[in-house]
Amino acid sequence: MAIIHRRLLLTFLRYLLLGITGALVLFTLVDLLEHMGSLVDNAATTSEVLRYYLYKGAWIIDTVLPIAMLMATLFSVGQMARYLELTALFAAGWSLMKVTRPLVVAAVAVSLLSLAWREFVLPKANVARDRVWEVEIHGRPDLIRPTQNIALTGPDGRLYYARRYEPARSQLTGLKIVTRDGARVVERIDAERAEWDGEHWTLVDGTRRVFEGEIERLSTFARLTATDLTIKPKAFERDRVAQEDMNIRQLREYVSLVRQTGGNPRAAEVDLQFNLAFPLVNLIVVLMGIVLASGPRKTTVASGFGLTIAVSFGYYLFINFGRSLGHSGAVPPVPAAWAGNLFYGLAFAGLFARARR
Repeated sequence: MAIIHRRLLLTFLRYLLLGITGALVLFTLVDLLEHMGSLVDNAATTSEVLRYYLYKGAWIIDTVLPIAMLMATLFSVGQMARYLELTALFAAGWSLMKVTRPLVVAAVAVSLLSLAWREFVLPKANVARDRVWEVEIHGRPDLIRPTQNIALTGPDGRLYYARRYEPARSQLTGLKIVTRDGARVVERIDAERAEWDGEHWTLVDGTRRVFEGEIERLSTFARLTATDLTIKPKAFERDRVAQEDMNIRQLREYVSLVRQTGGNPRAAEVDLQFNLAFPLVNLIVVLMGIVLASGPRKTTVASGFGLTIAVSFGYYLFINFGRSLGHSGAVPPVPAAWAGNLFYGLAFAGLFARARR
């Protein structure tokens, strides 16, 4: 690695570390001041507070990482432009991409790390954070996971989908049960309600369809004691992970289960695409930062912060607006999740075409 590359990369990493550390301290202090009354009223222990903010730190890092990446790029490349180092390197025959190659490689690596972070660290940290806040600090029942749109595979191999689950009464609403033989559906049961009596499920107001080749046999029932269903209420409690806390693998499985049981997986499909699209922003903002900082205008501290805020928060506004449109069904999942990356990628291409390089 050339000396100029090593120096640029070290400067970039120093600013990146300062940005992430500063964000962690700032977000934590603001949140602590906001919730101080609640913590004092509930006599939260030091251990509970420390663990809550430790788990919340995973979310803060995931949220501010693109902002820190952009700020580090603007300051490190802007410093070279301000002291005419870029001009000298251009005169020596170096291109802009050759000068900033270590930053692009680092951005690709960070994007992959961000994907892994959202897949293996963030979901568990979010669940643990909510449990500390709701159960340990506030003493509420452990009901922080959702009780709606539950899809899972039971121990009997059947697919279960419930529109709602009420743990206190062990009751399911909008239950659909699909039995398969390989890839072929051999039975489907739809019930308005299912009640657990301690030993068996009683299905209320539903239909049962049995498929034998091309023949379908349909029967209705007002109440049906399903002694052959071996799934217990605890299974619905154990597998209930909030959709926003699911990783890519869980979302993919959830989408498949919801679709096979006749539910609407649109919101989960949008979140799945969002989890795939979001880590790529770390590369996009670095590329944009390289072009913006290498321009004829010198990047000062004030202008660097201004550009960081404008680009970063504009991106967050764009992607969250698209995500909302996707959840509402106004836009298909892939465009809803990827439109922000596409728009900012095109913006980079336009800026790069006009940049000194």
